[in-house]
Amino acid sequence: MSTNCLSKTIKLEPKQYEAAHLKLIQETKTNDLSVLKHFTSHSLAEQSSAALMNRIDSKYLLPISEFSHLMHELSNNYSILSSGGNRIFNYQTTYFDNKERRFYLDHHNGKLNRYKVRFRRYVESDMGYMEIKFKNNKKRTIKQRIPMDCVLPNQLKVNAFIKETLGYTDEFETALFVNYQRITLLNNISQERITIDLNLSFRNAADQVQSIQDKVFIIEIKQDVKSLSSPCRKRLKILGYNDLNFSKYCIGSVLTKNSQRDKKIIKYNRFKNVLRQLDKLNSLH
Repeated sequence: MSTNCLSKTIKLEPKQYEAAHLKLIQETKTNDLSVLKHFTSHSLAEQSSAALMNRIDSKYLLPISEFSHLMHELSNNYSILSSGGNRIFNYQTTYFDNKERRFYLDHHNGKLNRYKVRFRRYVESDMGYMEIKFKNNKKRTIKQRIPMDCVLPNQLKVNAFIKETLGYTDEFETALFVNYQRITLLNNISQERITIDLNLSFRNAADQVQSIQDKVFIIEIKQDVKSLSSPCRKRLKILGYNDLNFSKYCIGSVLTKNSQRDKKIIKYNRFKNVLRQLDKLNSLH
């Protein structure tokens, strides 16, 4: 594979990504986080023992009114990531897709063995990774990533990683910007990680429309093998919440309606259940 071909896979523009994300950061809402002090803490090094790069995911959508009560209920069974005095962290994710929105449509159409390609920046540490998520036909999520400089990325290295992981080359473009704040919990006795995402905001590549979802939050249970013994899963079942198919990239693409060009190809029938739940939860406030 020639270096010229690889250089065309993705043309990375970190300064432009940062500018787009900063516009979303201005819209971030502040929640009452006092409940977080009830958790014992763990370090980033301790959390690496539960990286779960090959895992089963279960996602739940809840109204923000449930946040404090649920977190209090979980504080006896989980520890919380603490770093630099912070217990909640800002994430900036830039998603890439081709002009035909192959990754979006693969997900929408229920294709097995599908991919997502993204650049994720951890704001507090200013660390960045190019990541590729693969959902296989056994519903396992397998994530691969390489470090990426947030200012001067190695274009050839990143594109070689994408080509090697996907098994093909294509010309990808920026598709969606997503910002959120994340809390990460570890089960005190088993291999289980919980992420809680708040203040999700989305901006499309055309920079024309944005949608802010500050009245809901997302819980994701990550396990090597799906276990019903999870204290978090048990609690969510008592509260009457079921897991659902929620992709930040796909839902964000629908909510922002994408660019005028993409309106001609974007389909969202598969995501109508999630969109209805979002409308229902937002109407509660």
